[in-house]
Amino acid sequence: MGMRAKIAIGLVIAAFAAACVGFELWPRGQSAAQVEQQEPQRPVRRDGFDDLFRDGLKVRVTLENRPEAIVEVAELGELDLPSGRLVAGDPSYGGSSAMPGPFLVTVPPGGYPVSVAKVRLTDDDGGEYRRIAAARVRVRAEPVVRWELALTEGDDPAKAKAGEVYGYGVDSGIGSFLDATAAPALPRLVGDSGEGPLMKLFENDGIGGAHLIRDGGAAVAAFISGWGDGGYPTWIGYTDRGQVARFVTDFHVIG
Repeated sequence: MGMRAKIAIGLVIAAFAAACVGFELWPRGQSAAQVEQQEPQRPVRRDGFDDLFRDGLKVRVTLENRPEAIVEVAELGELDLPSGRLVAGDPSYGGSSAMPGPFLVTVPPGGYPVSVAKVRLTDDDGGEYRRIAAARVRVRAEPVVRWELALTEGDDPAKAKAGEVYGYGVDSGIGSFLDATAAPALPRLVGDSGEGPLMKLFENDGIGGAHLIRDGGAAVAAFISGWGDGGYPTWIGYTDRGQVARFVTDFHVIG
């Protein structure tokens, strides 16, 4: 996985293939990897992403034996985007061709607040745990009136089959937002064996971890990717004046 990919309805998230709705991922240049579908297909969400960030909202999740959860929103701080070219991807792919390039849609250079929407669930013993359902960069506070898929160079929606969207693949269980100028710092921040300063932030975090790190002039917002490894799209929300207001990566946790 890991290269820019088309996410189709029914893709299985590898770490939880037996437990939740999944998706089939078609990496570029490879054949479709068929996976066993565990539940009836659900369409890929294409709008309403601000609803995922309503603190305290009761939602249904895609985990079979945990149908309901409560949304908790966590603010990570401001992400520096000195070039205005946002990148979303698995940070462990930094320095390789598997790391996606920046989105075609840019924003004015500056700092923008990043938040994650977690869902609070209860395990079989009555204990609570959390999963990250979505991650957001807020460019403007104005309401969003339409959402469009965030594309990178080479993405061609005309080539996608019905139910497919473009997204990025995750093999480390972590997704991220960063400026294009910060991408060269990822190998150092991740480390050859995951011993870098970015990965160390997750050592004692559990499964709901999310952090914003500034190190050596690079800023990266990183977060556990939903149920685990898989393929995840990012969407752009626009105001009624056609201005970019949000970037949201959906980790397919909320049904």
